[in-house]
Amino acid sequence: MGLCVLAWAGTAQPVLATAAPTPDPSSSAGAATAAPALPTPSMSTRHATSDAPFSVTVSPARLNVSQDDLGTTHPFTVVNRGEQKVSLTVQERDFVAQPDGGLRYQPDAPYGAADWVHVSPEHLELAPGESRQVAVTFEVPDEPEPGDHQVALVFLAPAGRGDGNIQVNRGIGAPVYVTVPGPVDDSVRLNGLSGPGWSFRGNPTLTASLTSTGTVHRDFRGPAALGVIGTDRPGRFPDFTVSRGADRTVSTTWHAPLLCVCHPTVTVTNADGVIQTATARVVVLPWWVLAGLLAVVLVVGGVVLRRRSRSTRAGVTAGTAPDDLGPLAAGHG
Repeated sequence: MGLCVLAWAGTAQPVLATAAPTPDPSSSAGAATAAPALPTPSMSTRHATSDAPFSVTVSPARLNVSQDDLGTTHPFTVVNRGEQKVSLTVQERDFVAQPDGGLRYQPDAPYGAADWVHVSPEHLELAPGESRQVAVTFEVPDEPEPGDHQVALVFLAPAGRGDGNIQVNRGIGAPVYVTVPGPVDDSVRLNGLSGPGWSFRGNPTLTASLTSTGTVHRDFRGPAALGVIGTDRPGRFPDFTVSRGADRTVSTTWHAPLLCVCHPTVTVTNADGVIQTATARVVVLPWWVLAGLLAVVLVVGGVVLRRRSRSTRAGVTAGTAPDDLGPLAAGHG
């Protein structure tokens, strides 16, 4: 999981840019699920360290909890790979997914599940190379809205005291998607595919836009990745997730043919069988190819002009003679 650092006047929040796997819920209904007793965290383990003063990893990087897993304990492993001792506080925060894949923390966000989570321990002290486990359980309230509910577990290293008014909080976050019983639909709407009208550098950037219209998030990962179809150069977008109720834009570099008027296409098929297609028009004409063609035109044009100039001079020389004879005088001849 990547390290997230944000400076702010007084305090700061870590910013996340992550995605989660598609849930595998069943359709049966259930009542409130009580959180089991939290187990004692595991003993610490030593790991290799890096030269960075602060380097913390959290595994898993994200978690999907189906309705069948609500009553179980989910361990997170936290490792301090930095060269300094680190103190961490585990916080539960509701969030809203951003179009670029980042997460914006927002109290009482739609589909928030911060109040459902119990973690133990809530505070960690890790020496360099040390790891500990954090136990996570969920207590779902009565009659929750079916579908995805989401929360981020934020492992935060509070800013230390220093000079000035700027403090830096360093943290790592793991989004958690909790699926409760009820209708499950991971449908998305394909809003469009865009690209540059002209690509003078080759390998144009394509951007797809999607919106969640279902009750759970949709993963485009691995075999289910969003592909690009165009001429004989297929491509794919990097792995990403469309969270419930969110918009998502994602870009990729398409390795297009050297020269073409291309129409790359993306296709999305929802669970109900509806197929959506979006196409962009891109003229690929790399500048070095254009410069080469221009050089050839200039060379050929120069040769033609020189030949025409020589032909003109030769014609003038052959068809013109000096007029040595003046007009005959009257009466002669």
